[in-house]
This record gives sequence, C-alpha cells and structure tokens, in this order.
Amino acid sequence: MYENLFFSFIIFVLVTIQSVVGIGVLVIGTPLLLLLQINIIEILSILLPISIITSFFNFFFIRLIKKKTLDIDKSLMKKFFFICAPSIFIGLILLNNFETLINFKYLVSFVIIISILLTYFLKERTITNKFKTIFLILVGLVHGLTNSGGTLLSLLLSSSNERNHSRYNITFFYLLLASFQYIIFLIIFDNHTTFNSNFHIFISIFSGLIMGNILFKFFNDKFFKILIKFLAILTSLFLMIN
Repeated sequence: MYENLFFSFIIFVLVTIQSVVGIGVLVIGTPLLLLLQINIIEILSILLPISIITSFFNFFFIRLIKKKTLDIDKSLMKKFFFICAPSIFIGLILLNNFETLINFKYLVSFVIIISILLTYFLKERTITNKFKTIFLILVGLVHGLTNSGGTLLSLLLSSSNERNHSRYNITFFYLLLASFQYIIFLIIFDNHTTFNSNFHIFISIFSGLIMGNILFKFFNDKFFKILIKFLAILTSLFLMIN
C-alpha cells in the first residue's frame, strides 16, 4: 500500500512539473526510477504512457485557455518527422541490442549534465538550420536510448522570449517525441508492454495536470526551468554515487 502511495506521489510531482515547463516525466522520472533499481525497459513501459497523457491534455488545455492562436514551428515539424523519428528508432534498436552492456545510470547522468551545459552554449550562438538538423538527430538517438532527449529538445525550443509560446511548442513536440518512441517501443519490445493503469495512477496524473496549470499562472517560468536543472543535477549525482 505504502509503495503504491509513494509511486503515486512521484507521478503527481512529475506530471505537475511537466505541466508547468513542458518536460519532466521522462527527464526526471527516468533517473529516479533507475535509482529505485527498475530496469530501463520497464521504465519506458511505465513512464511513456504517463508522459503522452500529460502532454496530450496540456496541449489541448493550452489551446483552450489562450485566446490568441499559438503557432507551431512548421519548419521544425518537417525536420522532426523526417529526422528525429528515424533517430528514435535507431536509439531503441541500440537499446534492444546493447541493454546488458550499457550502464544506464552513468549514461543518463552524462546526457543530463551535457544538456544543462548546452543551455549556456546555445544562448550565445545563432541556431542555424544545419544546427537544428544535427540537434534533432541527437535528440532522437538520445531519447530512444536513454529516455532523456526531452532535455535537449526543450533547449532547442526554449529560445522564444514569450513563455506561453515556448511552453506550447515544447508540449507539442514532446508529445510527438514520446508518441513516436512509444509506438516503436511497442513494436520492438512487444513482451514489455504492460502498463499498470490503476485508479491511483490516473488520479495522480489528473491531479498533477490541474496543479501544474494552476502553478504556471502564479510562478515565473524561469524559476521552474532552474528547478528542473537542479532536480536533474541532483538525480544525476545520485545515479553516479549509487
């Protein structure tokens, strides 16, 4: 019973964070569950559906609440379908073949730390089309292999000064990223597709959705980006120490 309550609380916190800044369930949830000695394949089967549900409802909620139309980056969408999606497939193939040879605790920690360092790199340079192409390949490979590509994706999409527009695009592309990954995951890992969709999980998800969208109105978005970096660094350190 207590384990179910603890897990439900973790899901609530992760969904709340993702509802505020667009990412969180996979980026923070993956290292947390690795700390709990859960296999990376099982982590994918647990977190991917939760992330998809969270992004799906947030996307339509943002559309409903905002009076003005929020635009999706159409040029990036084309690149996403033709570049990022195949890269996710390659990443999952690598995961399927080298799961027993890779220390995912170190790999996820490394990806998170490099992603955070890149935030400072991107601020000072113009993001060209060539850079976007290379970056999306990296996002797909990293996400398919480690579940942590959302951090890289958010860096690419957070260049907008208007936080609602930035959050909207991150939510949309994160929904596509997780959906592509889950479809391919179901094909490759057909014997690892059990998702414990009990009542407590759904209560945690929808409670987190409500809480996150309430908090977004009252707190500065920059604060939550700093919070995500802090939590990501903290979980990375725990993974490496463990």
